[in-house]
Amino acid sequence: MPRALLSTAFFLFTLFISCSKDSEDVVEGPAAPVAETLSEADRVGLVWSDEFDSGTSPNPANWTYEIGDGSAQGIPGWGNGEQQFYTNRPENIDVANGFLTITARGENYSGKNYTSARIKTQEKFSFKYGRMVVRAKLPSKSGTWPAVWLLGNSITQVGWPRCGEIDVIEQRGSDKTKIMGAVHWFDQGTNANAKYDKEVSVAGLTTEFKKYTFEWTPTVVRYFVDNTKYFEMTINESMPFNDPFFIVTNIAMGGTLGGPIPSGFSTDKLMIDYIRVYEN
Repeated sequence: MPRALLSTAFFLFTLFISCSKDSEDVVEGPAAPVAETLSEADRVGLVWSDEFDSGTSPNPANWTYEIGDGSAQGIPGWGNGEQQFYTNRPENIDVANGFLTITARGENYSGKNYTSARIKTQEKFSFKYGRMVVRAKLPSKSGTWPAVWLLGNSITQVGWPRCGEIDVIEQRGSDKTKIMGAVHWFDQGTNANAKYDKEVSVAGLTTEFKKYTFEWTPTVVRYFVDNTKYFEMTINESMPFNDPFFIVTNIAMGGTLGGPIPSGFSTDKLMIDYIRVYEN
């Protein structure tokens, strides 16, 4: 082979080996989550939604912040022995790329070792009966207690639990393989606090976005994960579930459901793509 052709062949072979090695060395990280858009079908019967697709913080037309550790509200630890201080800082709550992200952080802040965020639609939006759909990915670390839930508008008059509480998304800090649905109220017959809850194992709660659906009629409440029903409870007029409720979402740290927080906890996140409410 002529020397010129031999040199060209050697150069091409060297280039091929180099390119092959470079391609093998590329390590791709997990794909960024993609927000689902509101389709025309999704709009049928829709009475309220937050798609978290604009701004850098929760829309003030929809949400207000809860700040502190509950002491200002007369319930230190928010009534559950929780260990976080809620803030409105972007380090704890932000909106970007079509998602609301609440971040729990291990840090010393206002006398607490953890921070997080909690927002609510009180006095901005409430509803009675219908269907609520939430697309969310839950935190994976022990000690975190994520929730999307409802409280009765009457809480300012009658307090908790007489106002009623409906927990659409709730998860123990000690078991990230399960999702819990719960209902709380004051039982007039026994003159005591009452609740009904149920847990179910679901794969991918902390690694994938799941759709959580809550159905509410004058006689029954039902919960679904990705269209699979796992919770149903009959309600009646003696319970407070025939009045309007507002929406709350947060991550608590520790407490009655969060449980022990591992030493060295740094951060974890609750990501919500959207919250949609449909007519009955």
